[in-house]
Amino acid sequence: MLTEEHKACIGRTPFSWFMELVGKVKLNRKLLTGLCTRWVERRGGFMIRSDLVSFTTLDVCVLLGLRIGGCLVDLRRESQDSPIRKLFPSTHVYVKMIFDEIQKRRNDVNVDDFCKLHVLLGLSEFLLPTVSGSVFSGLFSIVDDLGELCNYNWGTTMFQFLVQSLYQTWTSLQADVGGGHTYIGGCAYVLQVITMKWLDKTHL
Repeated sequence: MLTEEHKACIGRTPFSWFMELVGKVKLNRKLLTGLCTRWVERRGGFMIRSDLVSFTTLDVCVLLGLRIGGCLVDLRRESQDSPIRKLFPSTHVYVKMIFDEIQKRRNDVNVDDFCKLHVLLGLSEFLLPTVSGSVFSGLFSIVDDLGELCNYNWGTTMFQFLVQSLYQTWTSLQADVGGGHTYIGGCAYVLQVITMKWLDKTHL
């Protein structure tokens, strides 16, 4: 349970809405597989029936309210000197490890560290999740300074990672790799808005 102090701290970041994410977000797996098979890389969209439905950075911005100005996030940047990174002694950090650390610190007087972990969890589990559940090394040094989060181009960073994952998933599906299962990194939840765009287009 977040205290008022926690809420005030997180509320000053561009991700105050992370506090509204309760439980698991439902994802239609059949829809996800269908969209991945219809991805047309060279045209930047999905071919649904005879229509090309574009997928752009603007879709991400409108749906999640992420800005497209500022610096791109270097997701692969090493953050060994990051105070938050030092909370995890293992070589690789996974989402569950962040969750466990948050649970340990629920009554910690260090509000800043708790809030940094909370934002890191939201970034790693919702906006920039990987198939393996691992956390991008570049995120640690970024959450070290919550006040600087608004200076990054989160919309484009998330969009580029998701499009890259889409292409990799499409390639795997074409090669029939994965045993009939669809695995995709990135915020796949936003892809469900593509169907809504297509329905709006066909009902004009």
